[in-house]
Amino acid sequence: MALQDNIAGIKVTAVKRAARPNWMRIFHSKTAIVGLFLVVFWVAAAVLAPILPLPSPTDSDVMAMGNPFPSATHWLGTDILSRDVLSRLIFGARTVLFVAPLSVAVAMIVGIAMGMVAGYYGGWIDTLISRFSDIVLAFPVLVIYVILIANIGPSVLNIVLATTIASSPGIGRITRGLILGLKEQEYIAAAKLRAESTIYIMLVELLPNCRSLLIVDACLRIGYTIITIGILGFLGLGLPPPNPDWGGMVKESVTVLNVWPLMSLIPSAALVSLVLGFNLLADGMREAWKP
Repeated sequence: MALQDNIAGIKVTAVKRAARPNWMRIFHSKTAIVGLFLVVFWVAAAVLAPILPLPSPTDSDVMAMGNPFPSATHWLGTDILSRDVLSRLIFGARTVLFVAPLSVAVAMIVGIAMGMVAGYYGGWIDTLISRFSDIVLAFPVLVIYVILIANIGPSVLNIVLATTIASSPGIGRITRGLILGLKEQEYIAAAKLRAESTIYIMLVELLPNCRSLLIVDACLRIGYTIITIGILGFLGLGLPPPNPDWGGMVKESVTVLNVWPLMSLIPSAALVSLVLGFNLLADGMREAWKP
């Protein structure tokens, strides 16, 4: 009997370990390495922005009054207000890499809580949460953002709020599906026999075994949120001045596209590279952690 209990315990431990991410496997994926390089590049640029030898290192809105074309002083030229493009690009990375992960983190917390409650309890609670999610998911995400931001005004707090409302139902649906499959496992039955609390089972037994897919989903959602922030900036609903905004930089360059198209291509390329980095990193993690 004792031997059978030991074997059962080993099986339960093996199942739980298999569901947990092995971070070192990421470096075996070329896709993940390329994505990680792009993300780390922009993170390093954002962190080191105040000490980099930029024409306007402390304020990206200082008017340089220089040639709009690239020069020895302004490597990427200046914008229509004679502000250094490179400075605004790097300081804009700080804005994007703060707002997007913060927004997704809050949305993940709310969505995971919704999904865990719906999947674990089931019944009318599951039905109520699922119907709410269906209603929100019926609307295009960008429409939700535009409606909310246009009515409550652009700010970091409001972007976080809009992201939470638009993204948490989808996160909740993914979490619910994972919980429905995991709550029937042997280690959950063992935890119930030990008279563990529901909170303990959710946070200690279930959540760690969902994290691989949830981390991948969070990576993808950061990329989607960065795109959305760029679109909002282009529509004039981004962060208010003087915050550097890649989408706003593209919008400002529309009037001079015929003269200097590179002014819009530079922030667009930055936006694409950062989103591509998060998408490739997510794909690499999916490959590395697949069963």
